[in-house]
Amino acid sequence: MRDVALVDAEPDPALERLTRLAGELLGVPMSLVSLVETTRQYFAGATGLSGLLDAERQTPISHSCCRHVVERQAPLVIPDTQQSPLPQAQLAARDIDVAAYAGVPLTLSGGETLGAFCAIDKVPHQWTPDDVRILEDLAALAVELLEARRAGAQALHDRLTGLAGRALFGELVTRGVARAARAERACGVVAIDLDGFRLVNEALGHATGDALLTAVAARLSSALGNGDAACRLGSDEFLVLCDSLEDEREAAQVVSRLRAALTHAPFEANGHTVPVSATLSVATANTVVATDDLIDAALDALACRKGGAPETAGRADPQRRARATRRLRLQQALVGVEERDELLVVYQPLVDLRAGRLLGFEALLRWKHPELGAVRPDEFIPVAERTGTIMPIGEWVLERAACDLALWRATEEHLTVSVNVAPIQLRSPAFPQRVAAICDGCGLPADALTLEITERVLLDDRPAYELAMNELRAVGVRVALDDFGTGYSALSYLSRFPLDVLKLDRAFVAALDGAPRPRALLEAMTKMASALGLRTVGEGIETEGQLAQLTASGCDVGQGYHLSRPRPADELSPLLGRVWRTGGDGAAPG
Repeated sequence: MRDVALVDAEPDPALERLTRLAGELLGVPMSLVSLVETTRQYFAGATGLSGLLDAERQTPISHSCCRHVVERQAPLVIPDTQQSPLPQAQLAARDIDVAAYAGVPLTLSGGETLGAFCAIDKVPHQWTPDDVRILEDLAALAVELLEARRAGAQALHDRLTGLAGRALFGELVTRGVARAARAERACGVVAIDLDGFRLVNEALGHATGDALLTAVAARLSSALGNGDAACRLGSDEFLVLCDSLEDEREAAQVVSRLRAALTHAPFEANGHTVPVSATLSVATANTVVATDDLIDAALDALACRKGGAPETAGRADPQRRARATRRLRLQQALVGVEERDELLVVYQPLVDLRAGRLLGFEALLRWKHPELGAVRPDEFIPVAERTGTIMPIGEWVLERAACDLALWRATEEHLTVSVNVAPIQLRSPAFPQRVAAICDGCGLPADALTLEITERVLLDDRPAYELAMNELRAVGVRVALDDFGTGYSALSYLSRFPLDVLKLDRAFVAALDGAPRPRALLEAMTKMASALGLRTVGEGIETEGQLAQLTASGCDVGQGYHLSRPRPADELSPLLGRVWRTGGDGAAPG
């Protein structure tokens, strides 16, 4: 019943009309299409319910006369429930005002009896054979409706495993969440991924892989609790609805039970014995949340578990969908953005900490979307890198920064500019030649340009990166390692890769206002860099104390809001030729 989405569904209008017709034909105040489960009966169609019974549309199995109809698979007639030997009839008489009962089974063509079509009177009622025939005729119509419902629901199942598909599972989760909230309990979704399933396909063939998935689905179904449901999401990913949970501890117990069911013994698949391991995660909700939010939380937790995170219960995040929607909008809006008048390059001064003079600028990208407004770089740049739109955007920034610098060098010929480069740009074989062409086109010597790369480029250790860096150096372009000092820095990288500049991470610079240990580390790094022929840049300088310590420790160059905020190109003229006080007596901020 749960697999064909009959239980806890919205009242079926056709079944409601049949129960209303039964009441009119039999002259009774109440008639029901009752679906019987292990612990309760649920009314898929009803006439005459009132009060709490109308709100909940169910009773516990202890009060269900329909249970005996299902067990006997035959009509049951009780003229006076108070005189009946059945305890269910007596409880129904006492608690829900059932004085007389007549019910006939709802049996599908495959022989499954789901429940009963019943009539109820609030006073003793002598049921006639004609009354029973009327109920049987109406029950036959109800069965036809249920069969049609089942036929439609079969299209919502996974063809390979027979488990619920994504659409049907989502409907079941929606009902489970609402039911759990009413009962002040929790609803959970377990996400399951088979480890190494691709290897089974590659080594034993896809037929064996399909047989394994079918066997996994069967074992998973046998491990479900009452009211639970399973779904094959795709390939070797499964979802399980945990219908009613006390708390996260019980959710963890469900995960343990499912893992044991899947891994306690190997599977027999297409003549092969295949051991299986699986990664499982769970997300829970004890209030009404969006179905997709709960399922997404389980899948997010699964991804974290696959990445080595500890096993903890996830929580549905109502804002996740909004964030995903915004990322999608950013992704769409970034296509061709360099051709529209939305991007702006601002420049932050790089100051020689010994002489206090301006050495150059770092070019920083800004984006103001006509509808989204100003979008932070740490929000849109990862999206651009992931989608590849950083390639044309990055080239636009390079060209703009090179041409702006060429104009400033007409009066300050020593100035340089630094531009951040994404890993995907470095992987392009044509990138070094394109950089050289941009410098030539703007009339800028290549050694006036510094390209900044992040530490993850070195960690990735692809041959293409080292090749590109060597080619850039051959052109004359300088290469800087950004955010050095707080990541996974390996000193071997500093000698192996062709670097010119080390930029000390802003988090490291911020620590200089605290204990003396960062100062000692700073001095060690500047001495090491000097020995390797590398220039050091302290970024993120925000206080006079940080500036003084960087200067005293031998750091070559500084940048940060204490020296100057980033400015558009047309606001930089006052900074050209300026001298900063960089010693312990303070600075002249721009």
